[in-house]
Amino acid sequence: MHPESIVSTVIPHLLVKHSAAPKRVRIAKDPAEARADELARLLIAPNLADAFDLIDSSLTRASSPTALFTGLFEPTARKLGDLWSEDACSEFEVTIGLCQLQTAMRRISFDLLSAPLTRSQPRTVLVISQPGEPHSFFPALHSELLRQAGWNTVSEFPDTDKALSDLVANGWFDAVNLSLSPALRREHWLPRVAETIRKVRRASRNPALAVVASGRVFAERADACTMVGADAATVSSVQIERCLMRSLLNRTARPAANFAWI
Repeated sequence: MHPESIVSTVIPHLLVKHSAAPKRVRIAKDPAEARADELARLLIAPNLADAFDLIDSSLTRASSPTALFTGLFEPTARKLGDLWSEDACSEFEVTIGLCQLQTAMRRISFDLLSAPLTRSQPRTVLVISQPGEPHSFFPALHSELLRQAGWNTVSEFPDTDKALSDLVANGWFDAVNLSLSPALRREHWLPRVAETIRKVRRASRNPALAVVASGRVFAERADACTMVGADAATVSSVQIERCLMRSLLNRTARPAANFAWI
């Protein structure tokens, strides 16, 4: 190519191309998100000592144990699910990671949480996983949060809809908190949850039974609560008591006719 052509054609073209190239902006990850991401990876590592060291150091910075549970443990559970989605770990490793979070939560609760509030007329809530759901992190967390708030909390592990229906038919509950996995989305489980809730309402001795659903799918799909027929769904565990109280008020204002238990 002639030198003049290079000067008049190629060089201006390169300058334009260079100036039009998009600048890569590096967005700093939120510190809390980064900590949850790190903890999730440590929970599936062979040596768990680093994971528990991170939990202990985070506890010293947290405003309270419950703030640690909702601010670090809950997003860590979602990060475990993300790792599974990326094929970075197996579902078995996700389950083990969630169990380790529960173990840490139990230890911290036993050592550091104060006595629960005392209410003159405590409400009774049944806190359970959806029958068949192996991930019980949310029931463990919500039981602790509600117990601290003065609720009469009953934790059970029914493995079938029949076992769950028998529970609500033979005891009095103001509300039920039914949870799916905090880590995996379980969208294909929604029809199953809807059937479980229908059976629970039909069997319940309490005609105004409130049902609040929890799980990652309910935090990420706005229509999931309506799809399963729950009164409310939690986006975060910090909402659990508020969701229960609102659902109870709504149910009391317009009780459903249900005499199937008689």
